[in-house]
Amino acid sequence: MRKTISASALLACAAIAFTLPETASAQADAAGEIEGTQPHGAHDDKIAAIEQGLRPALGAKGEPGPVWTLAERMAHHRVPAISIAVAIDGELAWARAYGVAQAGGSEAVDTETLFQAASLSKPVAALAALTLVDEGRVDLDAPVNDYLSSWKIPQNAFTEQRPVTLRHLLSHRAGTTVHGFRGYDIAEVYPSSEQVLTGEAPANTQPIVVDKVPGEGRRYSGGGYQVVQLLIEDVATTPFADYVTSHVLEPAGLSLSNYDYVQRGSNVARGHRGKASQAMEGHGYYAYPEMAAAGLWTTPSELVLLGGKVADARRNSAGLVSTELANQLVPDSADDPGLGFGLNAPGDGIVFVHNGHNPGYSARWFNYADGRASVAILTNSDTGGDLIREVASAIGHIYGWKQDAFEERETIALSSGWQDAVSGGYAFDREAASPIVEIEVENGKLWIEGELAERSPFYATSRTEFFIPSGLNFTLELGPDGDVEALDIEGEIRLVKLD
Repeated sequence: MRKTISASALLACAAIAFTLPETASAQADAAGEIEGTQPHGAHDDKIAAIEQGLRPALGAKGEPGPVWTLAERMAHHRVPAISIAVAIDGELAWARAYGVAQAGGSEAVDTETLFQAASLSKPVAALAALTLVDEGRVDLDAPVNDYLSSWKIPQNAFTEQRPVTLRHLLSHRAGTTVHGFRGYDIAEVYPSSEQVLTGEAPANTQPIVVDKVPGEGRRYSGGGYQVVQLLIEDVATTPFADYVTSHVLEPAGLSLSNYDYVQRGSNVARGHRGKASQAMEGHGYYAYPEMAAAGLWTTPSELVLLGGKVADARRNSAGLVSTELANQLVPDSADDPGLGFGLNAPGDGIVFVHNGHNPGYSARWFNYADGRASVAILTNSDTGGDLIREVASAIGHIYGWKQDAFEERETIALSSGWQDAVSGGYAFDREAASPIVEIEVENGKLWIEGELAERSPFYATSRTEFFIPSGLNFTLELGPDGDVEALDIEGEIRLVKLD
């Protein structure tokens, strides 16, 4: 199953080439690992190989691809801190953290430093909701309006055809609006759950409504998880954070993870914004009353522990949720909708995954459904997505896992005439003042550069199919006469060719 990346994630995490000042380079070079309390001696050689062997996601067979050190790529991507954990067979194998809590500072991060998990919050919320199903307090396939008391999903022509259920919400198939949330300055007044749903002040997002027939297709919706948050609060008659803590975090042994708007301790990674990775002002992060969608603070060590317990619950009736529900949360086929996680089938098993991006933070968490491995990577920068892909590529390559691992592909040579036809600027519309990406021919090879990718080889696997080393896949759209009309990126972004 081909992985897709949302349009917003592509734009937020696009690789950008930087000329680093000496201070940034020196800081990255000095960013050594801070070891946790967990023993990992048996994995020391692998850890060292990963630290010295970062790779792009993809490479062309027959061409030697780049290999970088972690310090080099932290400097290149301007990521002040990264924290990594790997679990094998449900047990923490190793965890290490690199860098500093804030760019330009001297406070080193360690394996207990808290990061915003962003959208990794969603599968945790899904687990909490499923405990209500296990207790018989909510039916996965009954209308959620039967359980909501403080607010209800507004009825319209779409919900009249099919009511929204908890299954729809957890699998992003409810037709609900609002992709994600912006967060709030710590000093601001925060909206209630109902205000977020209605879009009333002080909420900073639009009302959450249903504008597609529920169940007819998948569309990622943070708004849907805000409905889940209120559902838990209404049914459990307790604050969302308290319920998730008592029914998921504490039973799983997650002692550091929390939903506090303002973190109580000082061991916190501050967020960094934009291409230049500038430190966020004030507390260094935003607050998220939209806790189910984006409000979790955690560590990679605790995430991989939870991932292992989810995998175990698929086989063990004494898990966090019943075996029946765990196998609906993570089904046996990546073609079936999961409940909270995305599903991949990279060729060596089913993997349940989630990415996260809040302003100032980027994250990834993947887990094999059979429990063999779980990996979590958290960073404190908007630019962390590309570094995460390179670290995950190295981890997969070293351990022999296919998920996120470095992959070599067969490429073909294109005629000079077709290279000329492909080259040019591409933008969202033909009236655009400047292109989003440009493709050019240099020394007989195609190269691509722009807002979605730093200058990279543009490899062809067919006349119309291409990829770049960072992991993005491209498809040319041809017109009736065979001319190049548009460039499709991962099935989610379409750029037309400029004249």
